[in-house]
Amino acid sequence: MKKLLAVFAFFSVLFSASAHEYYFAFGEVEYNESSKKLEISLEVNTHDLEFDMKKSGIVLDKHIEDQVKDAVFKKQLEVYLNQGFKITNGDLALSLTLIGFDVSPNGLLYAYMESAPIELEPQLTFCFKLLMESFPNQQNKITFIRNKEKQTAVFLPAKPTEVITL
Repeated sequence: MKKLLAVFAFFSVLFSASAHEYYFAFGEVEYNESSKKLEISLEVNTHDLEFDMKKSGIVLDKHIEDQVKDAVFKKQLEVYLNQGFKITNGDLALSLTLIGFDVSPNGLLYAYMESAPIELEPQLTFCFKLLMESFPNQQNKITFIRNKEKQTAVFLPAKPTEVITL
């Protein structure tokens, strides 16, 4: 009986240690005055991203970290990220291109995106609902940088859209 209790305790600790109750994604968006492009980096938990991609119907044959050089997966990831992270410049919804991505040893995915050249309007609207359908406690945050000035915005499931006035 003691062995059974010890095994049960071990697996309870194991499963509770791998789970987490807080979900965050971070983004940094910088306007490059020279190229006139928005340069974006997104930081997301790879395990959560895989879970959400599968839940949305995307078939993953391998873990994301094993697909860094796979062009087909890269395009699939770009489409997926563009559904959960959107920028509108004035009235124009921007198309964002995934330049590349890395997965760090600590399980975070860093995705690097950019817009086509644009002239900034007085307002940028951000929708950052990435992972929010799968994780009701998801909280996302972006930092927008222009001319070394920073503005931040926080996104919650109840308010996944924010406006930054330039």
